[in-house]
Amino acid sequence: MAVLAKTQSALGNYFRHSSGGTQSAVLTLPLLLFYGAGITLVPEARNGVDLVSSGLYTLMSHASNPTAVYIGFYGFLALVDIGLFFWLRRQNRLNPQWLLPLLGECLLYAFVTGMLSSMATRSLLGLATDPQGVRHFGLIAGLIVSAGAGLHEELFFRLGGIGLVALLWLGKDWQRPSLRLATLVVVSSVVFALAHYLGEPFALTSFVFRTVSGMLFATLFLTRGFAVAAWTHALYDAWVIVVLGK
Repeated sequence: MAVLAKTQSALGNYFRHSSGGTQSAVLTLPLLLFYGAGITLVPEARNGVDLVSSGLYTLMSHASNPTAVYIGFYGFLALVDIGLFFWLRRQNRLNPQWLLPLLGECLLYAFVTGMLSSMATRSLLGLATDPQGVRHFGLIAGLIVSAGAGLHEELFFRLGGIGLVALLWLGKDWQRPSLRLATLVVVSSVVFALAHYLGEPFALTSFVFRTVSGMLFATLFLTRGFAVAAWTHALYDAWVIVVLGK
């Protein structure tokens, strides 16, 4: 009974704190560093809404030592996240052991996202789905692409497109369920789906699939926080790109 009570307490602490903003910053550090290092080796893996690297590359073009600027930028972000980790650790609001349950939780959500999006697309269109217009990447490149999609698309479409817009539009209680928040979720998900066709032909099946997926990612962002949404997105894309794209 003592072990069960301890496990329940640990899980309660995990679910209570893992959705916080500062916790999300620390928990997504592996995605940030893997993607940041990866696109130096595979430049074509850079995400389309990665505004961070775009600004960084502009800065590097004016620097005498671009490599030092790049390493310094990502090193600074890593140091900030490590500092946040120790600060949260002292307050008992973050545990390094959370990463494994986070990955397990997100793997489950990734499976459910794919299943529900496929079911919704088939129900609406009565057609088989080609969920992502799957591109062919090798293992490493596919993982880099997936990390970038999970991190930067959730930053742009969910944290910015929902979180920031809702905060400015709805005020401090923006996460409270409302018709306006639901409208924002739908609109941001449609924009998320349409953004993929800047580099590929439009297809109705994949558009519906991506819109539904975007709504599910938005739901995770609102209920479980940015880190869970980002890791779920990255793990789902890794399955689609690395496994199905072969």
